[in-house]
Amino acid sequence: MELADRTKHITASSTSRMRELANDLKKSGIDVINFAAGELDGDADDVIKAAAKQAIDAGCNKYTPTLGRKELREAIAKHVSQRCGTPYRFDEIAVTAGAKQALYNSVMVLCNPGDEVIIPKPYWVTFPAQVRLAGALPVFVDTKLSGYRLLAADIENAVTPSTKAIIVNSPNNPTGVIYEPEEMVRIANLALQRKIWIVFDECYSELVRPGATHRNIVQLVEAAKAQTILINSFSKSHGVTGWRIGYACGPREVIGAMENLQGHTTSNPCSISQFAAEAALRNDDGKFIHRVNAVLAERLRMAMNIVATMRDVRCAPAEGAFYLFLNVEGKFGKSYRGRAIDNIQTICELILSETNVAVVSGDSFGDSTGLRVSYAIETAHVEEGLQRIKRLFDCMV
Repeated sequence: MELADRTKHITASSTSRMRELANDLKKSGIDVINFAAGELDGDADDVIKAAAKQAIDAGCNKYTPTLGRKELREAIAKHVSQRCGTPYRFDEIAVTAGAKQALYNSVMVLCNPGDEVIIPKPYWVTFPAQVRLAGALPVFVDTKLSGYRLLAADIENAVTPSTKAIIVNSPNNPTGVIYEPEEMVRIANLALQRKIWIVFDECYSELVRPGATHRNIVQLVEAAKAQTILINSFSKSHGVTGWRIGYACGPREVIGAMENLQGHTTSNPCSISQFAAEAALRNDDGKFIHRVNAVLAERLRMAMNIVATMRDVRCAPAEGAFYLFLNVEGKFGKSYRGRAIDNIQTICELILSETNVAVVSGDSFGDSTGLRVSYAIETAHVEEGLQRIKRLFDCMV
């Protein structure tokens, strides 16, 4: 008996696997520092927590409409309209079980088998997997040579008659880079000219370091709205990764197709999360995310001071999200205590076995020269973990 062919396109998430491995080691009593985390280390926003408790006490436990309560969709539409400077209606909003479902819905309703989807790399691990599940073909555009910044010229070179969509993720996971607005304008105009869909993942939109500015592609080019699906969630902005509440914003025909798809997969997202998210949008005073960004900015400052002392290591511009993406290609060809260092997996294994620090290999993101470090963990652990890695790197000769 054989499984369906589509299962060949599905492997375990490397980020989840490393996170779970680190947690298992901790439970066994090993002093592990886990840089594989993809979530904030602090508790959730008090506003959203209080609203969830109120919803539970009020008995808000029943099914809702498939794409979420109209009140929440209206609140999201208002919020996105204000951010983008162009109006969105509630029927242009789909509420989903996290942004991951919004992304999956997008490729499933946009792509036919054989279509091509352009994905800049390094990329979040799930993008190509979802494209392949839809029967489409991921086409990768490497950003490393341009300082991890996405260039419209590179996108244009990758376009073929089969190109159906472009997935853009800014602020970027895993690099932390915020793409340049001038390039986003060029990409928007290219997509309009060639009639290509844009899936714009901005789940880290609220997590921006001092001196950097994030603007999505609809904010920059209003005409792009007709061909763009904006993806966002409350996971990072309100510290509720486990609540699974995200959303997609797009043309009505796209959102309508998502409703049909979601109606036969998960149906509505969690009702309690919906009530809490609505309250967060209506009552959020901005203090929570301001405190989060202040802490992350200080951690980044300290972290970069340590990274600057690591020989043969370069770092992508860490402008948003909460990741460092370290290029360690300069360590290839060296050795550690007689063990040859010939690839990124060897480095990650040495970091875990010799320093009890968990990082995520760049292989997971389409870049075999990098590794991802999350600084969304306790400040003392960020410092100690990076110092351990530095000491290991110093011994590679």
